[in-house]
Amino acid sequence: MIASTFVLFCAAAAVGAIPAQSLDAEILRARAVVTSTDGICGAFNGSASCLGTGFGNCCSQFGYCGTSDLHCGTGCQTGFGSCGTQPGPQYKDLGCFVDSTSARVLPTLISHAGNTPTKCKAACADGGFAYAGLEFGSQCWCGSAPQQDLVQSQSCNIACPGDSTLTCGGSNAIELFATVPTWMNLGCYSDTTLSRTLSNSLNIAGNTNKKCQDACAAAGYKYAGTEFGNQCFCGNTIDNSGAPIAASTCNKACAGDSTATCGGPNALSLFYLL
Repeated sequence: MIASTFVLFCAAAAVGAIPAQSLDAEILRARAVVTSTDGICGAFNGSASCLGTGFGNCCSQFGYCGTSDLHCGTGCQTGFGSCGTQPGPQYKDLGCFVDSTSARVLPTLISHAGNTPTKCKAACADGGFAYAGLEFGSQCWCGSAPQQDLVQSQSCNIACPGDSTLTCGGSNAIELFATVPTWMNLGCYSDTTLSRTLSNSLNIAGNTNKKCQDACAAAGYKYAGTEFGNQCFCGNTIDNSGAPIAASTCNKACAGDSTATCGGPNALSLFYLL
């Protein structure tokens, strides 16, 4: 370590004086060779960097990745990420969905005094979560992905403790926000070769529901559907009287994931981009 520090110092001297703070940062950068996988960072925590993690790019003086002033301000470890004001992730309001104590949409509860959507989203962002949800006014939930199929609700009607002009979910109803594209499973729908429920067909190698969804989203479509295991369809409307049918009809394994189903014969596994 002494030798490597000496080399850095000599190199700095060769090109001109470098402030001590900058030199310290360069030494730390030389030591930071791994990216944090658990949100722990810094000189005393395995020399892991926060850059490129989902936890936030700032490494706090206590060795945790995040985006808040506590992470990015005084004591921020410059050699293990960025410091200074950081733009937070942008959460999209997905709407109101059914939730229950026995089958939570999001798994992690964060206590937050004076709860509001802004405070909850900031808390979830600091934890590296892509999803934030508010429920029963005072509850803030976070997660990396929905744990249940999303079912829309009209019951997000409880005022936020921190701002009575806003709603923070309801009773068994979660107001959901996300930083990533989110698809709602609409179930199994009818389809025929002569009158397609979704108008556009895409050729997806190793088809899965996610591959089809990603391709449809990239092409600007709001609906995605998989059929017969290997087919992918997209559209912005449900056409030709396509309608829900028995879930058991969508029974074909996905070409790229035998553990999941991708529609069936004349049956479309249908998804909607929130």
